[in-house]
Amino acid sequence: MFLCVVRKGESMENILWLLLGHYVLDYPLQGEFLAQTKGKYWYSLLAHSMIYGLGMALVLNLLGVFATWKAIVLVASHILIDYKKATAKNKEKALTSYLYIDQSLHLAINLALYYIA
Repeated sequence: MFLCVVRKGESMENILWLLLGHYVLDYPLQGEFLAQTKGKYWYSLLAHSMIYGLGMALVLNLLGVFATWKAIVLVASHILIDYKKATAKNKEKALTSYLYIDQSLHLAINLALYYIA
């Protein structure tokens, strides 16, 4: 799926770093407490989004495409996307189809910010 977005001469390694960063920051570094409370308390959602957004900004910096506005976009978009999923009334959908939408949006934003100068 991601092979089609790599520009000629671009390293697939960079895309893999984006994917690795995303999955490490969005799951293990979130922790059980933040995962359970980000739909109840704004500070849990903010803490998770800051960890994720600033961590992904670091990944972008290591790949040589960092900009401050990208860090802001990462944090803000993560707040919006995760808030919608965390406060969904249908908990079964929140753990299935909404989860796929959530992950697709996060990955699309990461790739877009990587490719935007």
